[in-house]
Amino acid sequence: MEEIKCAVYTRKSTDEGLEKEFNTLEAQRKAGENYVKSQKHQGWVLIKEHYDDGGFSGGNMNRPSLKRLLQDVEAGKVNMIVVYKIDRLTRSLTDFSKMVDVFDKYHCSFVSVTQNFNTADSMGRLTLNMLLSFAQFEREISGERIRDKVAASKKKGIWMGGCVPYGYEPIKRKLVIKPDEAKAIKFMFEKYLEYKSPLAVSKLMEEAGMKTFARASIDRMLKNPIYMGKIKHQGVLYDGQHEAIVSEEIFKAAQNVVAEKPKKQRTCMYDKNEVGIMRGLLTCGCCHSLMTPTSSQAHGMKRYYYTSTVTKMYGHHKCTNGSVPVVTMDECMIKIVSQLFLDPKVFQGLLEKVAPNKSMELLRVLRSPERVFNKLSERHQLLLMRLMITGVTVNAETMEINWTDLGLSLLPDHLLQKTTGHQTILPMPFVKHKGRTEIHLPENIEVEPHFDNELIKGICLGFKYQKMLDQKKMSIADLSITENTDASHIGRLLRLTSLSPAIIRTILKGHQPPKLYLRNLLRKTIPPIWEDQVKQFGFTILD
Repeated sequence: MEEIKCAVYTRKSTDEGLEKEFNTLEAQRKAGENYVKSQKHQGWVLIKEHYDDGGFSGGNMNRPSLKRLLQDVEAGKVNMIVVYKIDRLTRSLTDFSKMVDVFDKYHCSFVSVTQNFNTADSMGRLTLNMLLSFAQFEREISGERIRDKVAASKKKGIWMGGCVPYGYEPIKRKLVIKPDEAKAIKFMFEKYLEYKSPLAVSKLMEEAGMKTFARASIDRMLKNPIYMGKIKHQGVLYDGQHEAIVSEEIFKAAQNVVAEKPKKQRTCMYDKNEVGIMRGLLTCGCCHSLMTPTSSQAHGMKRYYYTSTVTKMYGHHKCTNGSVPVVTMDECMIKIVSQLFLDPKVFQGLLEKVAPNKSMELLRVLRSPERVFNKLSERHQLLLMRLMITGVTVNAETMEINWTDLGLSLLPDHLLQKTTGHQTILPMPFVKHKGRTEIHLPENIEVEPHFDNELIKGICLGFKYQKMLDQKKMSIADLSITENTDASHIGRLLRLTSLSPAIIRTILKGHQPPKLYLRNLLRKTIPPIWEDQVKQFGFTILD
């Protein structure tokens, strides 16, 4: 006699009562086990695996044990499914038809302990469909009845459960104000009307010793009509049975502020509006959260920045790293990564991966990897970057680049010297100069010249004043009267003539250290020995 492997499936729509010693799932399983024993003469054998779904609706197939059962049916571990009633298996005719297709395909049957029918003939199938139709009808009627009850209760101002709003606590199914939390809610509305910024409110609440909320949470709370004593249902507000925390006037004033703010356009991956070829690859070294593109608008111009998600949620007081302009970061990484493509064949092969049928056309026109990189679309630049880099950590003083195995194998010698494992640590290449963020890469990486006109002019004036003093045999005081300039300033400029010729040539070519400006150079003591000058002022390149 052929052995029939039987599995008992049990289900309950709610988790109420499942904590009891002998619950309904165990009762269903016991009935199923007894039924299998009664069919032992036909070769039925109960498998040890349990398939119990407690707290899951029969209106869909999104049930963990049911999914596991169907997988075992496909694997041939189950030939017969035993249920207490057919509605335990499903309450949906659509889902039932899907299950029957699976059962027929893998030669599996099912049986109900309390409902006698045989699906082998047309009358049995009709009976089964009628039972399932009534089960589905019962589920839909129950849903309509519950929805009507919720609507009627909300019209009376009764809170119908769910997430308890901050500032209240549920007592006998009624919202009651918690004084400490209600104080924080009032503070939140008052400060929002004053500063009109959720991030500012978050910072002020933290400084006041209150619970700190993320920007999105503050936005939701400011729009919640429960705080003015209303219950919302289907877009209509009803007077609630709970006490209001803020007045209706204050709540509406906050809504007016929210409505006046421009709506930000959301963009998705590879969307034409998405910016930044380093998105998804940057991590903030301060708060250890991802840095993602964000935008700001001032004077009619939109600017994009990589900002940590902690800063976005709570404000800049939670993260000291600040933001990095998207254009600057992308340009810097292109300069670094393009050095890996010294072999044209390797570069062509990588281009073929990310931009098929375009590599030959690009390489014919542009021989420089960096220029080819800039000609690619942002999507292709991002894909090419991900072939080389697994992530970049941005710290206050350094930038840590983590390479893929492919990227590591292509590193030039000067980058390998700064690499441990798969990580290269470089000094922070971004320097702010007169409100602009500029790129200053370390030695052995090609550096764009940066001509500091103020510094160059100061050195030229120093030599000019020295020449006038030598030729006209005049004092600094007389020179200050002639040039209508402060004598102490002339004295500081004259000290610049003692700089080494190599340092002066380097400054004139625009390769001075990024933090060397005329103002801080005039304030420092200039050593008489040229080698000491190089060390003190941080020159790594000398022309």
